[in-house]
Amino acid sequence: MSRILVTSPLPGDGKTVVTAGLAHALRRSGEAAAPPTVRAVRLPGGDSAAADAATLARLQGVRASGQPEDAPPSDADIAVVEVPDPAACPGLRDAATTVLLVTRYREADDDTLARAAAAAGADGLVVNALPTGPSQGAGLAEADRLAALLGLPLLAALPQDRLLSAPLVDAMARAIDGELGGDAGLWGEAAEWLQVGPISAHGGIDHFSRYPDKSVITRNDKVDVALAALDAEPLCLILSGGAPNLPYIAQRAEQEQFALITTPLDTPQAVDRIGALYGHAPFAGDRKLRRAADLVAACDGLLTALGAAAAPSG
Repeated sequence: MSRILVTSPLPGDGKTVVTAGLAHALRRSGEAAAPPTVRAVRLPGGDSAAADAATLARLQGVRASGQPEDAPPSDADIAVVEVPDPAACPGLRDAATTVLLVTRYREADDDTLARAAAAAGADGLVVNALPTGPSQGAGLAEADRLAALLGLPLLAALPQDRLLSAPLVDAMARAIDGELGGDAGLWGEAAEWLQVGPISAHGGIDHFSRYPDKSVITRNDKVDVALAALDAEPLCLILSGGAPNLPYIAQRAEQEQFALITTPLDTPQAVDRIGALYGHAPFAGDRKLRRAADLVAACDGLLTALGAAAAPSG
């Protein structure tokens, strides 16, 4: 069995994102007739251990118990193991083990990162949440600097991702004292954008179609705006100012695939509270899992470097 250990110097660096993405990518790396068996494991430790293990268990085609495990089992060709404490990595490794150190862009200082790399016996570096757009070049330069500082190959530079940073529907509801309704299967999911409804429904379709993956917030008395938003199929509709005066929106929420939040707060108050959740949201839900898999699959260098691990060992 091959083993990939994923650790980091700080909580929230993206270990679970990388673990999930790698497990999914490696599962798909073999020949279609005989793909490798892959197990995703979360070791105990840290406040998010149970939640992380439950998230890994949602990976399709990947074995996972859904609970933190004390040691990686040996019932798979490849085990991808999230290790919260870098110092635990040496005790878990053998000749078929690769240790990846994940760090979030500009979170850990150089000394903290160096101590973690040394404690883990890291074989490669993954830098997470690099800026995109005009700052992309500076972000890549910083990732290269960190790799040189640690004397490790830079195996992947994962970009910032709006969906991975976005809060879940149920977290938004809690933050704005809201009542949840609609499709309960979406309460544990996130959308990339939070879009505020226009003053009137005129041009609403064009307004809401600008962002394909979104939650929408509008006042409860603007039923025409809410209906225009629903035509654009948001993940979640948030009605501010209390429950809607007309039951039609709630009735549609019972029949269609969108989540509904009603909050007593006004729109600016609700937007401020929801905005504070971005960047601190947990990695959970099927939509974030799929995005993590896409991000890792796009890192050819990482998958190439782990090519030996992708081949089942005898």
